[in-house]
Amino acid sequence: MKTIGILNCKILQDEILYLIETHPEIKEITVIENGVQEEFLQKLNKIGRQYKTVPSIHSLPDAQPPETGKNADDSYSVIIWNVELGLHSIPKKLKENIYENLEQFAPKVNGIFLMYGLCGNVLGNAEEDFKDILPVVILKEANGSVVDDCVGATLGGRTQYLNLLKSFKGVGTLIYTPMFSCSPLADFFMYPEGMFTDEQIYDMNKMMLDGANYQYVAKLHTGLEYTENFDENIQNVADLYNLKVIELEGGSQTIFENCFNELKLKLNI
Repeated sequence: MKTIGILNCKILQDEILYLIETHPEIKEITVIENGVQEEFLQKLNKIGRQYKTVPSIHSLPDAQPPETGKNADDSYSVIIWNVELGLHSIPKKLKENIYENLEQFAPKVNGIFLMYGLCGNVLGNAEEDFKDILPVVILKEANGSVVDDCVGATLGGRTQYLNLLKSFKGVGTLIYTPMFSCSPLADFFMYPEGMFTDEQIYDMNKMMLDGANYQYVAKLHTGLEYTENFDENIQNVADLYNLKVIELEGGSQTIFENCFNELKLKLNI
């Protein structure tokens, strides 16, 4: 049985749940325990999907060559590796971390769905860099352009993203998907752990947002409802930083679905 590895920013865990629910041919689900998996496991329990966990990538056996011919079937397994948020603030470190993870993942699977975008313009060559090792598919548009980030993927690509940003007419706007709304703003700036108090972190966040003329927090509806308390989380951010809430439609799973299917095609699934 073939095995697909999914290496993802934890912000995209809802999109993985969507793929799991819309691809019933997935026979086995394995989740790597690395300290950021608990929320994802709770959601798997909620949708009633069975899974197993392993303590690390090194606990997995190497992938076996897939069966061919009349004994082959269409089912396959997935191994999911959620990656912590926060590395994005240091693009070089993000690339080093993701490439190291890809190298460790490669012997364990037949192909990898890399659920990232350019993310600081450092991951755009991942498919090419690993082409001689195994198939890797990153989040990209139908024309082959790698999306900028998770929000760009949800919106459907760069054109939609740029049009949305232009519509704000220069007014700073935080764009939140349901999973983004669950993470403290400090996670995005990656302050050194223990260096600042919560009050100091708040003051720095407020200073940066005010200095950049941020006035809105936008609630981007993805069509997925795996994450609870979206409205409440957005309102908390708005109240904390004195921002106005606006609603955004247009989120979809098209890019995630297309890229996942591209990898399946490369693996003859």
